[in-house]
Amino acid sequence: MALETLPAPVQPTEAVSGEVIDPADTLRKHEQNIRKNFRKMETVVESVARSLNVIYHNDLWKLHKTADGKRRYTNFNDYLATEFGWDKTAARARQIMKADLPLAIEAGDVPASVGDKRRERTAPEITAVKAAKVTAKQFETVRDAMTTRLSNVEAGQGYRDLEALWVAFTPALSTFLSDLEGFIEQSEASAESADESASDSK
Repeated sequence: MALETLPAPVQPTEAVSGEVIDPADTLRKHEQNIRKNFRKMETVVESVARSLNVIYHNDLWKLHKTADGKRRYTNFNDYLATEFGWDKTAARARQIMKADLPLAIEAGDVPASVGDKRRERTAPEITAVKAAKVTAKQFETVRDAMTTRLSNVEAGQGYRDLEALWVAFTPALSTFLSDLEGFIEQSEASAESADESASDSK
């Protein structure tokens, strides 16, 4: 049976000053640092998350006023950037807050209604015609983008295979777009007819 080839051990490297650095020592040093500070880091993040939840969900950040009594901040991101030098997005702040939010609600630091609103939040309803129009626009964008993209693909077998896939798919896409347009026209005509009938009956 052939012997398994083992990777060569990591060799010590020489620092700029001529000092030899042992990778094993570097590993131990940084593992010790993580063991020493990991829980501290978690505690700090948890503490910051709770404060962010309390300030945000109780609208406390809106208490900041200008000299003439108007609200100093128009949005939470401006508040974070100005008060704390926060250089990330408000979405990142809410990502940090997310795990703590149920705990903050349970502790009574954040109104329970916040959790109810989050559970009840749904996407706004749209009409079938609106959905068809948006979808048609998206597919048209894909069609135009792919047509342009093919002109930038490097020549060779890969290009020919990709082009063949696109050529085979294009008729189906054209049929789908045509059917969508027909659906939109028919739906809008039906809506107009219904509006006219309603007006005539008044």
